[in-house]
Amino acid sequence: MSKEGVIVNLQDYSVHDGYGIRTLVFLKGCPLRCPWCQNPEAMRFDYDIKYQSLRCIECFKCEEACSHGAIVKDRERRLDRSKCNHCMLCIEKCPSRAISQVGTLMSVEEVLRPILTYKPFYDGSEKGGVTLSGGEPTAQPEFSLALLKRCREHGIHTAMETCGFCSYDVLKSLVDYLDLLLYDVKHMDDEVHQRFTGGSNKRILDNLARVVTEGVECVVQIPLIGGFNDDEGNVRETARFVSSLGITKLDLLPFNDLPSGKYKTLGMDWEYKYGKRQSQEVLGGYQMIVASYGLEVTIGGLW
Repeated sequence: MSKEGVIVNLQDYSVHDGYGIRTLVFLKGCPLRCPWCQNPEAMRFDYDIKYQSLRCIECFKCEEACSHGAIVKDRERRLDRSKCNHCMLCIEKCPSRAISQVGTLMSVEEVLRPILTYKPFYDGSEKGGVTLSGGEPTAQPEFSLALLKRCREHGIHTAMETCGFCSYDVLKSLVDYLDLLLYDVKHMDDEVHQRFTGGSNKRILDNLARVVTEGVECVVQIPLIGGFNDDEGNVRETARFVSSLGITKLDLLPFNDLPSGKYKTLGMDWEYKYGKRQSQEVLGGYQMIVASYGLEVTIGGLW
């Protein structure tokens, strides 16, 4: 029987998160709880409910379906999530898909089918292919491994984005079928890392030091977050550590405020909604620091 995974989205014709033209497979669930997360819909392992007010035609069929009093008359809010038991009956009755489920259980073959239709585009671009993202792909290891194996069978370039917070055995099993590993290093100070993300960075840094010996191309990513790691000291310490491992590429990811709308549809208040992208001057300064350690630096993704 084919392995199944909970998928948030398949994003076709992407030119980020790896080389060339790619399909991004967003898996649901992450062991960390970074409050700036760019994909809040992929954080929880359970299915989520999304409400998009602009789609609502106010037919209130959702209210008729709900026996828990979770539907309210406020158009902007509509769901009282404290009363919702995730029965999903409101979703079944909503004709405009203003209320929808986040997360779909899919087999490897169901995910692979649309991927294969884009293979000519992957082949026509330099190292184009498939990138597993999330959420966290290592949190659904059996599915991720099965999908990577099938992509390899079809000669498709494979990549994975990871926070590295997993057992090394899981990471190693996936790396065996990867051409590119995009590895987040969020902060070098363990206490700060734990306070903001809910997890220690010790396993993350240890895993990175071990995985670079496996021969996979590895690019370290620093998501730059104001008030957390957006300072010269942390950037310098990260670059020094990465360089010491023999890794040659580091990608600086400027802050992105676009997820604010995603948080709203999930009924979540985003504490970073007033965050701003770093200026070109600041990014240029960080780029010079990283380059001083002999690293090739990109900003905002591989090109």
